[in-house]
Amino acid sequence: MAVVFGVCVLAFVLDTFFASQGSYWMDRFLMVPVEVSSSWQSLLAGSFEWERLQALTTLLSYAFLHADVGHISMNLLFIWVFGVLVLRELGAVWFFVIFVVTAITGGIGQVLLEPQSMIPTLGASGALLGLEGAYFGMALRWRLPKPDVWPIAEPIAQERLMIFAVLGIVMDVGGIIGSGVGVAYGAHIGGFIGGIALGTTLIPRPKHAAA
Repeated sequence: MAVVFGVCVLAFVLDTFFASQGSYWMDRFLMVPVEVSSSWQSLLAGSFEWERLQALTTLLSYAFLHADVGHISMNLLFIWVFGVLVLRELGAVWFFVIFVVTAITGGIGQVLLEPQSMIPTLGASGALLGLEGAYFGMALRWRLPKPDVWPIAEPIAQERLMIFAVLGIVMDVGGIIGSGVGVAYGAHIGGFIGGIALGTTLIPRPKHAAA
């Protein structure tokens, strides 16, 4: 988890510094749905030219970039909460796998929702929802210890944390229906679905799951 936090913070600091100098070179790492769609079509057509396929790499790189202090602070806070739970039960390797895989499924979700959008997508919220989804998936299969990670004031039942995750997705679906702007709802839903898929299939038995 420290690696993810470190990359996000370093990228934010560098982006802020270079932007203040009038350089926006990190914009190339933002995920633009229409560019990803175009790259995918090129790949399906049999093209393997890097210039045409480069946009596909942004399905991961966008997750390490953030718009402002509030954006990165909130994402890292909730990644901490669910990340600690995942680390405690599965270890660092699985945490990293979940983060990377669900960042990508989150990017795919945003592209599928708005394939012709030219609005750049950035932020780790897709992977954050992926961690929530992975926890949700584990909780469906096993009885887990009550979460007691900071800033949760006291240990709570896993059902309450599961409800919290579901409410977040319901709000995202409501945002899509309401044509909300400024939020990557597709990335949230794509990340959550990816997390549930991992949590209910490939993820091994958590260390502290009840027998």
